Amino acid sequence: MSAKRKISMKKKGIALWLALLLGVSSLSGCGGGNGDMTQLSEKGAEILNSSDEDSDQDVEPLKTKTKLPEDGIITQAQMETIAGKDEKYYFVGKTENGISYKWTYNGSQIQNPVEQKLLVECTEDGTEEIKKLANDAPYALKVTLEKMNLAAPAKLTLTLKEEWNADKVLYCIEEDGKLYQLDTAKITTKESGKKKTKHTVLTFNVTKTGGDFYLIGGSTTGEEADENNDSAEKKQAQNGENTSGSSSGQSGTSVPDSNAGNTNTSGDDGDNTGNDEDAGMTCTFSIECSTILNNWDNLKESKAEFVPADGWILYPSEVEFYEGETVFDVLKRVCNEAGIQMESEWTPMYNSYYVSGINNLYEFDCGKDSGWMYAVNGWYPNYGCSKYTLEDGDTVEWRYTCDLGRDVGDQYYD
Repeated sequence: MSAKRKISMKKKGIALWLALLLGVSSLSGCGGGNGDMTQLSEKGAEILNSSDEDSDQDVEPLKTKTKLPEDGIITQAQMETIAGKDEKYYFVGKTENGISYKWTYNGSQIQNPVEQKLLVECTEDGTEEIKKLANDAPYALKVTLEKMNLAAPAKLTLTLKEEWNADKVLYCIEEDGKLYQLDTAKITTKESGKKKTKHTVLTFNVTKTGGDFYLIGGSTTGEEADENNDSAEKKQAQNGENTSGSSSGQSGTSVPDSNAGNTNTSGDDGDNTGNDEDAGMTCTFSIECSTILNNWDNLKESKAEFVPADGWILYPSEVEFYEGETVFDVLKRVCNEAGIQMESEWTPMYNSYYVSGINNLYEFDCGKDSGWMYAVNGWYPNYGCSKYTLEDGDTVEWRYTCDLGRDVGDQYYD
């Protein structure tokens, strides 16, 4: 293996940094998330072929900063005016109780524009139980988002009416009496008015929409919490446990032994013409098929030997890549170097590669709704993996679904 294409298998501890939030778990395919689709069911085609009532009308291009209308809707036709542009776009609004909010999109990551429902509501009402679930956290805010399919990864910034005395804030979802972490919010402070009133400003990634979410804040014990979590992760890895984490922070373990006889049928030898000096960017890359373990009766008998006992084909691993490379480029190289079979085909209709099989597991091998999907930083893009250009620090997950993505967090068919 050449140095310029090496896969660095560094352990990355999952950090649930709030000591007061020991009851908050990382989200791993928990009930819902957002989904990439082209991979499994060509949902990109449905989006491309969908019609917007304004599509035949002249639409004024969106400016870099747009005040949201009362209903919070940005139409598909409006989103088309910023699709593919290498610029950030901001959509601003205010909740009924006076909390200002701002959505941030990168136009270059919008490949298949769809209508965005960006209305946000916030309240502290009904958060007492949430605080208890988070070991009596001092702060909690319920954030209600409308159901939509995200056109691109989005950040949401809330400017609170008061200051939170917190050094960590988690963005979570509650399911069945448990809290699951979706992201860790960035905390800043803003002053306003003659009295220079301080306001806490929280920014976090949104990869799931539709329903109630929670921002939970408090103080931490510092490094001790990180060390405890890192130690627990190492112990799980040593025991061979599945340590898949949330979209905001995957753990990393070493690459498992490859299956004997696997070959790369992608038609690519993994060579890259870049120089060592061009590298330096990394992403966390993983491949897993744990959903099959819960749907074993639907699996083709001839495919059983290709399913690892714990579902991991490639444990979360730190991988080097080069500027301009796509998810598909890195998948090919990773599979080639790790001896993992992968098969793909070019689909002119979508101007992208379609990955039909990994590790000899193909679409429809575990039921009519099964196949491969990919997520980047918890968001499942609505376009093909060869059109998604990676950025330094991205987390890429290839996941096998047995239920059109619902079992791995895709909202598209909900």
